[in-house]
Amino acid sequence: MSEKEIHDFFDRIDTLAANTKPMFGKMNVNQMICHCTDQIRLALNTIRAEEYGGLTSKEVMVLSSAGKTVPVAKGLGQVEGGGTQPTHFRNDVVLLKQHILEFSQLDNDFVCGPHPYFGQLNKAKWTRITKYHLNYHLSQFNV
Repeated sequence: MSEKEIHDFFDRIDTLAANTKPMFGKMNVNQMICHCTDQIRLALNTIRAEEYGGLTSKEVMVLSSAGKTVPVAKGLGQVEGGGTQPTHFRNDVVLLKQHILEFSQLDNDFVCGPHPYFGQLNKAKWTRITKYHLNYHLSQFNV
């Protein structure tokens, strides 16, 4: 991610409040923050999903291209009680921003963890997915 993209994401994240309501979906804002952090943790290979290949990459692309929700990988669903559980909103925001920075500063040849639906990806592909994912969920909360 470029410095400008990081700055823009941080500006959007900083406009969120603990009581910001979603325009759609079931997650609250703190769950969304933890969910986005978990996606980066997958790329960093510090956590793993409980299941891989639940959907094919083609199914994921069809759903996302149609503007539909892509089901979260097993074990990472915030609403279902999976994934990193929210603590204090501002602390969770700081953790998300730290993970964005950590991921963006990795060498391009860093060996990322496997994606639950797309399998092994290089850092450039994980970066594209991460930007899409952050934008999707920040838009979910109208920021």
